[in-house]
Amino acid sequence: MSMETKRPGPEAQRTPGENYEHSDANVRDILKSGLWLAAILFVVFIAMRWTFSMMGKMTPMGSPASPFGDTRVMPPAPRLQVDPQLELKNYCTSQVQSLTSYAWEDSRAGIVQIPVDRAIDLLVEHPLPARAAAEAPAGVESKSAVMPTPADVTGPCGYVAERAAKDAAAAEEAGKPEKK
Repeated sequence: MSMETKRPGPEAQRTPGENYEHSDANVRDILKSGLWLAAILFVVFIAMRWTFSMMGKMTPMGSPASPFGDTRVMPPAPRLQVDPQLELKNYCTSQVQSLTSYAWEDSRAGIVQIPVDRAIDLLVEHPLPARAAAEAPAGVESKSAVMPTPADVTGPCGYVAERAAKDAAAAEEAGKPEKK
């Protein structure tokens, strides 16, 4: 008994050199499949058209958007920085200016912004009322407040101040003639 399987029909009579089919494709079945596919596509097209028209009636979309209206809408913050070093320098400059200049906070109420150094001088001349050390709550120690010097500036503006000091020192070094 042989383990070889034989195919029924015309393929069983194939010789080893023949590499083609001996029968044509069934045109009738292909046409039936094509007609069914066309019918299904037509039904889906009609159903989608009906669905879109019903949804359009239920939720109108309004007037079409103009390509010229709202040409550029900025995204919500935070945004990427284009030039972070310049923005940091501008921020620190504005902070230093607000600490060292006069400005009106509320002109109607007579509130004025004064430089920090001037405020300290005014507090030294006319101190605020304070309670006596004996009246301090238990567990609270009185420490003298020490104001930081500009060299003690920390944070992002401290970096800018440090960098500016180094740049000034380098410029001063470059301007001096060499000693022999």
